Amino acid sequence: MPRLVKRYSNRKLYDTSESRYVTLDEISRWVKAGEDVKIVENESGEDLTAVTFAQIILEEERKKNGYLSLPLLRNLIQHGEAALQNLAATVDRGMEVIRAAPERARERVQELTSVSDRLGELQRRLDEVVRRSVEAVTSHPTFQQEMRRIERTMQALEARVGRLRNGAEAHLDESVPPPPPDVEDRAS
Repeated sequence: MPRLVKRYSNRKLYDTSESRYVTLDEISRWVKAGEDVKIVENESGEDLTAVTFAQIILEEERKKNGYLSLPLLRNLIQHGEAALQNLAATVDRGMEVIRAAPERARERVQELTSVSDRLGELQRRLDEVVRRSVEAVTSHPTFQQEMRRIERTMQALEARVGRLRNGAEAHLDESVPPPPPDVEDRAS
C-alpha cells in the first residue's frame, strides 16, 4: 500500500502514516529509496502524484542538479508520452546491449581459441612437410657422399691441427691436397 500524502489548499503536504507535515525533498527521498507514494488533494481526493513528481523534478532542475537535459525537456514538451516511451525504449536497448556484452565476449574468445587451434594444426603440418623434405635431401646418395667427403676433410684438418700443436710441423704448408676419395665414392 502506498504512503498517502494529503495536499491542503495552503499547499502544505501532510504524511498520513507519520501524522506530520513533509516537504518535497522528503517525498523525493522516499521515491528515490523505492517507496510507493501517492499524493491526493485533501478536499476533492484528486490524485496529484504526477503533478507533485513534476514539481519535484522542477525543483531539482532549479538546484542545477542536471536531472534532465534541455533537449530531453524540449522533447517531452513537444511529444509528451511518446517521448517518454522512446526514452524508455532507448534505455531498454542499452540495457540489452550491456546484458549481451558478456556473451559476445565469450563468443569472441571462442573464435580466437578456434583460430589458435587452426594455426597450431597448420604449424604441425608445416613441421611435418619440412621434416620429410629434410629427410629426402639427407637420404639422397649425392648428399651422403658429400657429407662423407666433408667429414674426411675435417678429420684430416683436425689431425693436422693436432700435429701443429705438438710441434711436429715447423710451418703450415698451404698446398695441402684434399684426402683421397673412398673406393665407395669412386664407384658413383
